[in-house]
Amino acid sequence: MRFPRFARLAACLLLAAPALASALPRYTVTVVAGAGSFAWDINQSGQVVGEAGGNAWLYSSGLYTELGSGSARGINDHGQVAGESGGNGFLYSGGRMTWITGWGSTWVRGINNEGTVVGMAEYEDAENGFVRHAFSYRDGVSTDLGTLYRTHSEANAVNKLGHVVGGSDIGGPPNWPLTPFLYRDGAMIDLGPFNGPWSEALAINDHDQVVGYAGYAPVGGELYPRGAFLWDDGKLLDPGPLTGSLNSYVTGINNLSQVVGWSGDFPAQRAFLYENGALLDLNTLIDPASGWVLAEATAINDLQQIAATACRAGACHAVRLDLVSAVPEPATWGMLLAGGGLLGWRRRSHGRRRASAAPATRHATGRGKRDPANDKPGL
Repeated sequence: MRFPRFARLAACLLLAAPALASALPRYTVTVVAGAGSFAWDINQSGQVVGEAGGNAWLYSSGLYTELGSGSARGINDHGQVAGESGGNGFLYSGGRMTWITGWGSTWVRGINNEGTVVGMAEYEDAENGFVRHAFSYRDGVSTDLGTLYRTHSEANAVNKLGHVVGGSDIGGPPNWPLTPFLYRDGAMIDLGPFNGPWSEALAINDHDQVVGYAGYAPVGGELYPRGAFLWDDGKLLDPGPLTGSLNSYVTGINNLSQVVGWSGDFPAQRAFLYENGALLDLNTLIDPASGWVLAEATAINDLQQIAATACRAGACHAVRLDLVSAVPEPATWGMLLAGGGLLGWRRRSHGRRRASAAPATRHATGRGKRDPANDKPGL
C-alpha cells in the first residue's frame, strides 16, 4: 500500500511535533531594570518591583520608575508597593508615600490585596533588651505578631486571608537560628521541626501553601546546608536542589502551586521552577542563544510570569519571564495534519475521476483539442 506524498509528509511532521515543541523556549526574557538591579516581586498585571543602586523602583507597562532610596519588596494587584528606606517601612499608593514608623527600625517584606503590609521591627524592650518582632500594618494601625519561643521573629509574606509566614528564633545570640511559622487566627504555628537550624518561610499562596528553606544537618563539608520546602496542611515536601548543589531556596509560589527559587551558591546560582513534581532549571526553558543565565527567581504570578535576576556579559539585571505563544500539543498537530491529509486525498481522488471520465480523443477543432492538464492528478 502506497501513501500519498502529503500523507507521508504529515506523518513525519506529526512524529516531529513533540520534539519541535520541546525544543522551543517556554519563556522570553524582558529586562525591567538596569545593571546591578534585583527583582523582588510581581503582581497579576506583570508589574515588577525591586531595588537597584540603593533605590526602590517599579516597572509597569514598559516604564521604569524610581521611588526613592531604599528597596521595594512587595506589590499587590492594585499596584500598591511596600518597601523600606532609611530604617522605616513605606507604602506607595497612587503616587503617594506613607511611612510606617513607630518602631526603632522597620523592614517591610510583603503586602496583600487588602493593603496589609508585613515585616519586622527592632526595638529595645524593658524586660528583654534588644528584640525583633514580626508585625502587620493596615490603615495606619500596626500589630505586633509576637514570637514563637523567644524574642525574635520576622514576617516575610501575607496572603489574601491575612495569614502571615516568616521565621521565629529557637535559640539566642549570636546567630539567632530561626524556625518557620504560619500566623493565622491570632496564633503562630511552628511548621517544623527540621533537621538543622536557620529555617524560614518566605512565601504563601491563597490556599495556605507555604514555601521557604529548611536547615539540615551538616553534610559534605557544608556546615549549614539549606533545602527548599513546601508545606501543605501539615505535609512537608522537599523539591530538592538542582544537580551538583547542596543548597536550594524557594522564594515564591502562585495559586497554581507552581514554585520558584534558586539552587547553588554565589556565583554559581541557577533559578528553578518546580511544578507537577518536577524540578526544572529555568535556564533550559529560555532561548540559549540569548546569552542570559538566570541566577535567581523570586516570585511567580498566576499567569506564570516570573520575577527573576539574569546575568549576561558580566552584568546582572532584574528581568521578567513571560510565556511564549503556545505550541500546539501533539493531539492538536494530529488533528490539523489529519485534516490536511484528508483534504489532499480528496482533491487527488477527484482529479483522478475527472481524468478517467474525459474521452481520450475529441473532434479536431481548437475548442475540442485534448488538454494534457486533464491527465494530471489533483494536488
